[in-house]
Amino acid sequence: MTTAPVTDIETFAFWERPHDDRWSAFKWLRENEPVSWHPPAESLLLPPELNTAGFWAVTKAEHIVEASRNPEVFSSAPGIFMEDMPEVVVAGSLSFLAMDGDEHRDLRNIVRKAFSPNRVRMMADWVRGHARDLVGEVAPLGGGDLCKLLTKELPGRIYATYIGADNDDLRREIVVLADRLVSWNDPEYTATMEPMEVFALAADRLGEIALELAELRRDKPGDDMLTWLVQAEVDGRAMEDWEIASFFTMLSGGANDTTANLSAMSLYLLDRNPDQKAWLLEDFDTRIGNAVEELLRLVPPLMHFRRTATRDYTLGGAQIKAGDKVVLWYASGCQDEDVFTDPLTLDLSRHNAGAHVAFGGGGPHYCLGAELGRQLVKSTLREVYDQLDDFKVGEPEFKNSNFINGIRSVPVSWTRRS
Repeated sequence: MTTAPVTDIETFAFWERPHDDRWSAFKWLRENEPVSWHPPAESLLLPPELNTAGFWAVTKAEHIVEASRNPEVFSSAPGIFMEDMPEVVVAGSLSFLAMDGDEHRDLRNIVRKAFSPNRVRMMADWVRGHARDLVGEVAPLGGGDLCKLLTKELPGRIYATYIGADNDDLRREIVVLADRLVSWNDPEYTATMEPMEVFALAADRLGEIALELAELRRDKPGDDMLTWLVQAEVDGRAMEDWEIASFFTMLSGGANDTTANLSAMSLYLLDRNPDQKAWLLEDFDTRIGNAVEELLRLVPPLMHFRRTATRDYTLGGAQIKAGDKVVLWYASGCQDEDVFTDPLTLDLSRHNAGAHVAFGGGGPHYCLGAELGRQLVKSTLREVYDQLDDFKVGEPEFKNSNFINGIRSVPVSWTRRS
């Protein structure tokens, strides 16, 4: 008789175990308890007396999609992390990620107006240009830490262009603050601050930066995101200052940290799967689109988002009660054997790679930045393989996180192509 794996996904210890052990646990949950109840997630953000609510873990793709497309029952408004943060912190840092109904629709429509198709195409050009320039700059070095030299630096440069920040010190500050938003329990930061301080102070400072830049753009418009946001109106409604600050804070984390981790994980996976890398490089332009979908499927940058039930509901046979926390495990849904054959194998030619739930299960909260995120990974891979020969990836130091799926640092080496 096969022994069931340990499925204590609510503990810190679980996320320190080898990747294979974790994926085996999620596989068991998908097959045996696809919607399972767990005690409160261990947290550094909240003291135990305030962290008393358990959660439902949703691990199969079909149930993630069902919950994502039913926001009337599965609400984002109370927050998207497993922990319950103070309402003022949620409102000031998560923008429409933590809204529902008319409030979410109205704000999202204004943002859509700011990011018109022509502007998105312009931003895609910025992505390609910065990727080409940065790889060219690091090429003579012959190696170093991939995350420091390339995968964290590139999104920071691109984001600085988005917001019209031509000050290198400001750009670097934004990158560090964005990292703190999703790494509040990282020992690098908690050595000097409590985790809630790490998150809240980063969110506060990003909001200050947003309002300073927005005020400048009102007086002196430019061709950048802050100008577009302060000028955008739908039915006579523009974004209020606090909404601009909150959106800027949310986007700082989304545009910097998630894309940095996906790029690093992609280069690592391709190094470990040379047959797949060779297949991609045989016809890069034709194959890169599907390849990025498969990379998103196998290493989605976000492990989960949370919802909160507004009423009693049956999901996957589980009797969910009003007020229960419901955690959508995107990383597990992307490995669902009922959707993907041999899901732990990297197959860049996988015919249904795009059926992943790396950007969520659809519905009104589907990621607005999905296409630009894809473009960043495509551009990173193109420039690395165009400009650098003998690109080798060493052993990475992974992030032990239940929220971010990524690499903290990893040594790489190469020779510059003549």
